[in-house]
Amino acid sequence: MNIVHITDNAALADMARALAGREHLALDTEFMRVDTFHPRLALIQLGDGDTEYLVDPLTITDFSPLVPLLVAERPRKLLHACSEDIEVLARLCGQLPAGIIDTQIATAFLGQGLQVGYQKALQENLGVDIPKDESRSDWLQRPLSAGQISYAALDVKYLPPLHDYLRRALAERRLTDWFEADCRLMLDELDFAPDPALMYRDVSNGWRLRRQELAVLRELLVWREAEARRRDTPRGFLVKNGSLFSLARRQPSTLQALADIEDMTPRILRKEGEAILAVIAAARQLPEERWPAALPTPLPRESRELFDALRAAAAGVAEKTGVPAEVLLRKRHIEALVLGRVDQGDNAPLPRAFAGWRGELLLPVLLPVLAAADDELQAWGRERRRAVETGK
Repeated sequence: MNIVHITDNAALADMARALAGREHLALDTEFMRVDTFHPRLALIQLGDGDTEYLVDPLTITDFSPLVPLLVAERPRKLLHACSEDIEVLARLCGQLPAGIIDTQIATAFLGQGLQVGYQKALQENLGVDIPKDESRSDWLQRPLSAGQISYAALDVKYLPPLHDYLRRALAERRLTDWFEADCRLMLDELDFAPDPALMYRDVSNGWRLRRQELAVLRELLVWREAEARRRDTPRGFLVKNGSLFSLARRQPSTLQALADIEDMTPRILRKEGEAILAVIAAARQLPEERWPAALPTPLPRESRELFDALRAAAAGVAEKTGVPAEVLLRKRHIEALVLGRVDQGDNAPLPRAFAGWRGELLLPVLLPVLAAADDELQAWGRERRRAVETGK
C-alpha cells in the first residue's frame, strides 16, 4: 500500500488540489461515539486507486479545502454502508455530501443481501480477505498503531476495484440507473435532526397513551434532546428509551416513585432525577389545548394479508426486472403506502421511494391490489380516526 499521512493544513490543501480532478474517490471515516451525542471524528480515509490518504482531524484545523470535494457531485465518492459516515461528514461540512455511491446498495441490487458488510463484499466479489480486528479499537488514541493504520488504509484501498466489479455486474443486468437513483434516495431519506416535539410519535406503544400522557412524553423527549445536544452526551445517559412509556403513564412525583420506573438506573436517578421530576410536573400543568392529539392505533392483524398480496404483486416485477424483491419493495415502502391510503384515502401522497423508477415499475401492479382492498382500508381508517377523536 502507498499510505500518505495528512496531519497539517498545508498537506490537506495539497491533497485536495491533487484529488480534485479524479473521477472517483474512495472514502471512509473512523469515529468514536461511546459517551457523546455527536460522533467524534477520529480519521478520514481517502483513496484514488493508487494512494491511500489518512487525514488526521485531531491535528488539522482548516478543512475548507476538503469540503468542496465532499459536497460536489464530482468526484463521485465511493463508500460502503455509508449512513453513519454521512452523518459525520455532514457535521464536518455543514451540509450533506453529494455524489455518493454506496457499494452496499450495489451488492443488494445484485442479490447478495440487504446489509452485506465490507469484508464479506470483498470476499464474495473479489476473493480478498481483510482483517476485522481493529474495527472497535480506540481511534482517538495517538499515535495510531500499525494495525490501525493498515486497517484504515485497507478500508479504502479495495473500494475502487470493488466498485468497478459491481458496476460491471450491474451494467450486465441493466440495473445501473436504478442503483444510482437509490444512492440518491438514500441521501434524501437520511434525517439526522428529527423534530424533538414530534419524537413522541415514534415511542413504542405510544398509541396506548392518553392525550395528557402524551403531553408528558413529548415534554420529556424535548428536554432530553435539548440536554443531550447541549451536553454532548448520549440520550440514554439522561433517560433510557425503556423508561419513556412508564414515565408518561405513571408520572412519578418523588424520587422514590421514580426509582420504581423500568431502566431508571441509580446513576440516572442520582444525576437526572430531580430534573426529570421537574419536567413531569411542568407537563402535568399544561392545559388541555396544548396536549397532542392521540396517536392512531396500529393496523389490525388482518393487514398482514394485504402486505402479503402487495409483496406477491411485486414479486412478479422482481422476476421480470432482475431486481431482488427485497430491494424492489421494502417493508418501509409497504407501510408508508398502506398507511397513506388508510389515513388519507386516494388523496394520499406517494412515498418518496415511488417518485422514480420504483413507482414506474410497481404502481401499475400495486394500485389494483390497494383498490381491491378499499373497503378494508376505509374501515381501518375509520377506526384509527375514532381512536384519535376520542383520545382513546
